[in-house]
Amino acid sequence: MRLSERSPLTLGAYALAAILALFELAVLWQGLHPHVSDNYRAYYLDRSTTCLPQPVIGAYTVGTELDFKSGGDDTRELRPCGWDGPAGDGMHSIGETSLLRFELGQPQALTLMLELTGSTLPGPPTQTVVISANDTPIGTVEVTPDQTERFTFAIPADAIGADGTLVVKLDYPDAISPGPRTANTYWRSVKLTAGSLTPAI
Repeated sequence: MRLSERSPLTLGAYALAAILALFELAVLWQGLHPHVSDNYRAYYLDRSTTCLPQPVIGAYTVGTELDFKSGGDDTRELRPCGWDGPAGDGMHSIGETSLLRFELGQPQALTLMLELTGSTLPGPPTQTVVISANDTPIGTVEVTPDQTERFTFAIPADAIGADGTLVVKLDYPDAISPGPRTANTYWRSVKLTAGSLTPAI
C-alpha cells in the first residue's frame, strides 16, 4: 500500500512519532549542551567552585564596622555565598570560597579590614586565606586556629567596578573536611567576626 493510500489515522501516528523523536533529540541536545550561567556551570556541572552566588543587595556605608557574630549586624544582604551562621563566635566559612558583596555607589580607594579566627578542626597548623577584590589579588594571610586577628588590605580604586560594585573573595586552599564523607561544599576554614571598608589614607 502506498503512503498516499494509508488512512489519515495512520499518517497522523507517523507524524506524531516523528514529532516525539525530534523532541527527544532536542532534549538530548540540551542535556549535552546546556545553556546555563557561568556560576551555575561552575557549581553544578564543572564542580570548579563551592560557592554559588545568590542575589544580594550589598548596601553598605563606607566607614561602618560590621559585627558578624550572632546578635550583631544583619549582614545577610552582604553575603552571596560561602558562609554559615552567624554564631556566637562569628560567621563560619563553608566550602573552599566565600564572597562578600558591597554596593558602594562609585569607585574609590579603600582599606579592607577583616577580623578572622582559624578553625579548630584537626588539620593544618594555620589556614591560608587568599583575598581578592573583583578578581584582583589584594593579599594572602595565615590565620591561626582559635586566635582572632585583624588583617588589612589595600583596595585600589581601579579594582572596583565602574558602578561601585565590590566583590571580596576569600579562597581557602587548606580548607578542612569535618568528616570523611562530607562534601567540599561544607569544608571549614575560618570564622569572620568583624569587617569594614574605610577610605584609603
